[in-house]
Amino acid sequence: MRLTFARFQRAFTLIEMLVVMVIVGLLITVIMQGFGYSLGLYQRVQHTQKNAYSEVLVYNWLCSTLGVQVAARPKDKGLDGEFSHLDTYTYQPLLEQQGLKTRIQWRLEQVPGYLQLSYSESGQDFAVYRWPESTGEFEYQSAEGKWLQQWPIDKVDPPKLPESVRLQVHTGAETRNYVVPIATRKGSEVTMDEVLYGR
Repeated sequence: MRLTFARFQRAFTLIEMLVVMVIVGLLITVIMQGFGYSLGLYQRVQHTQKNAYSEVLVYNWLCSTLGVQVAARPKDKGLDGEFSHLDTYTYQPLLEQQGLKTRIQWRLEQVPGYLQLSYSESGQDFAVYRWPESTGEFEYQSAEGKWLQQWPIDKVDPPKLPESVRLQVHTGAETRNYVVPIATRKGSEVTMDEVLYGR
């Protein structure tokens, strides 16, 4: 019995196998680098988006409390503001009933490594937001459009409210401006009830 072999048997040579393995290895490397880049980009977007949402909430909280400040009455304490803090009355407090005149305070504290914005009302303090490696200040816009670091300008009775309040945050070369226009009347008005009943 005689065995016959096909004359032209075709198989992979060692070199062909090595070339295929190198090509597969390169493809896997490219795919893994792309996946790693995509994952890193996704994490950066998530982090930026989380910070952006937090900053929007801070700005909305500032607007809700400072946009509806109460103009000072005669012999009443109105907005008392400096570059590091401001005390005022608002109609939109966080804890007390909405619509009632409530004394609040916004404060900037320079803590090692970051700038912290805090809110106080009825003896309770809240750390609202932290900007890493930053400095900041409150500024107050006069009727002439100038930004001042102290309010009121003149010690008159009753003091008027500024046109706007601005929180500036400096991080390196970048400056963020959170401007809150004051929607309520700037000065007090004596109503007929106050004239008749002395309220």
